[in-house]
Amino acid sequence: MSKSPTVRGALAWSFAERYLSLLITVPTTMILARLLTPTQVGVYSLCAVVTNLASILRDFGVSEYLIQERELDRDKLRSAFTITLLMAWGIALAILGGRFLLADWYHEPLLADLLLVLSLNFVMLPLASPSFALLNREMAFHQVFVVQVSANAANAATSIALAWSGHGAMSLAWGPVAGIAVQVAILVWLRPRDALLLPRLRGAGRQLRFGAMFTGSRLVESGSRNGHELIIGKVFGFTALGLFSRATGLIDLLAQTVSSAILRVATPALAADHRAGHSLVSPYAKGTAIFTGVAWPFMGGVALMSGDIIALLFGPQWHEAAPLATLLALAGLPYALTMLAPNALAATGQIRRRLSVALWYGPTHLACVGLAAFWNLHAVAAVFLIGNLVQVAMYTRHLTEVLQARPRELFGPSWVSAQLALGCCAGLGLAQLASHELGLPLIPRLVLCIVAGALAWLGCAALLRHPAMTEVRRALTHLRSRHA
Repeated sequence: MSKSPTVRGALAWSFAERYLSLLITVPTTMILARLLTPTQVGVYSLCAVVTNLASILRDFGVSEYLIQERELDRDKLRSAFTITLLMAWGIALAILGGRFLLADWYHEPLLADLLLVLSLNFVMLPLASPSFALLNREMAFHQVFVVQVSANAANAATSIALAWSGHGAMSLAWGPVAGIAVQVAILVWLRPRDALLLPRLRGAGRQLRFGAMFTGSRLVESGSRNGHELIIGKVFGFTALGLFSRATGLIDLLAQTVSSAILRVATPALAADHRAGHSLVSPYAKGTAIFTGVAWPFMGGVALMSGDIIALLFGPQWHEAAPLATLLALAGLPYALTMLAPNALAATGQIRRRLSVALWYGPTHLACVGLAAFWNLHAVAAVFLIGNLVQVAMYTRHLTEVLQARPRELFGPSWVSAQLALGCCAGLGLAQLASHELGLPLIPRLVLCIVAGALAWLGCAALLRHPAMTEVRRALTHLRSRHA
């Protein structure tokens, strides 16, 4: 990504938001895992899949359109708000009308009640999403910080209070509703310029074409990535789905801590470079090297320590999720190379190519999951590797054509990340062996392993001169200068 101070400042605010949100999310997850059963979490997870897919339709690519569009005027903003409003309220009605069909199919009446509550999000979100997209376009991440942290705090407080009171899976549905309500209130108060205008569809043709392509690719991507939960829930039951959901949730900690912070800045930053006529090869290669330098050691650490991490975060009732988390962590290693690829294609307006990748990846992944479901959950987790390899191959082909670069130029800098991950995991593995020899209990064992892994990462990153270490040093220098 660009080296401009604006991008670095945006990344600082974005990381601050993600890590503060993490301080809210992790304790919340730990508490809820002890208040709710795997079956209750599994029932909610199924509803979350449905609403996540509906959320893609609800946005209809409007947020990405507002971020990448070269020239925005009032007509474009007005039509963007109108599209969001029509899609969101239409989907809310569709969920209300179809919720009993899903409940009957899975023989679980609670699904209908959960979807009724979650449909409230689609009523409120049109008042927030255009404003949120404009804040991202203008890289006003200090305001995004306030919005997201406040919403996460409201979500956490509501979920815990209701779960503590014995409301079970319903607590997981009311939490996001409270979070969205707070988000809407703050965004209406901040009121970015021209964010809320009277509805009108004049000149919406280009937005609808962009949105159709973007939404198609996102639907296939999200359906492919989350469709396995529909299969697991039907074939193995809600308890198995709850365990699988906790395993994927552990892997998603990376998304909550690092990926989302980088990706939130990546699209507007890459789009700004593209609008200015700059090549995206170097920003993509450096961004990927930095991301893999964090993602691969993280995935390796999860694979080695999944049992201890799950025991600490979720409690003993979730121990069966540990081997699933190990398999999913290993399967996710290749995808880190193309984590920025969808954003690069969106930033350059190449939405059709993104859809092409999704159409290859989706059927392959779901077919593998469907076949693996004849065996067991471990087989389902293992076949994630096949879909990820297909996705990497497809994105590589499109990136080399769009950015006019060779694979070596895009991924060569990430070779040092592989060395960094091996060094970090070696240090962590040695600490794990030592802790078992010493017979340390769970928390001291985890502390020793995490400290050893962190020191190994810092030492290897410095020795290898990894780009991530350069950014760490620059951030520390900046903090020292500001303190002085």
